[in-house]
Amino acid sequence: MSKIEKIITTAMGWILAVLIFAMMVDIFAEVIVRYVLHTALGFSEELGRYVFVWIVFIGMARCVAFDKHVALDIVPNAIKGSGKKVIMTLIYLLQVLFFTAVTAGGCVLYQIGLRQKSATMRIPMNLVYICIPFCGCVSLFFIIMKLIRLYKRQDDGRGKTEI
Repeated sequence: MSKIEKIITTAMGWILAVLIFAMMVDIFAEVIVRYVLHTALGFSEELGRYVFVWIVFIGMARCVAFDKHVALDIVPNAIKGSGKKVIMTLIYLLQVLFFTAVTAGGCVLYQIGLRQKSATMRIPMNLVYICIPFCGCVSLFFIIMKLIRLYKRQDDGRGKTEI
């Protein structure tokens, strides 16, 4: 993994940790206020939802980086050599198409969010939607790096190229 990839994945890990902690504090505070003070925090449900959206999309990009998504890998694992390289190229190109669509759709949502405010907290919705194109671009970066590594010659020590 290149140094840039390592920096990005580490930063995403820390951001995820902070967001999960913030969500936990938000939900804990809502439970305490609801059952002790018999009232509700007006913003708690909305904040939790928006933080969860960020957690999902950052987690998605991090899973792309570490190949942790659910996958049907029977065919790629059964094939060796150049056939595997062709299958993996096809898989990566399909992922590029998917994340390009996610990024484009996220950009459209971001533009719509420029004109919207959230119902309770009154924050601009583009602050919520920006995670979609951002994490789509990060996922594209990781997939392109995988494609580059797939075609980069790697010597396995016996003079053979390893895939």
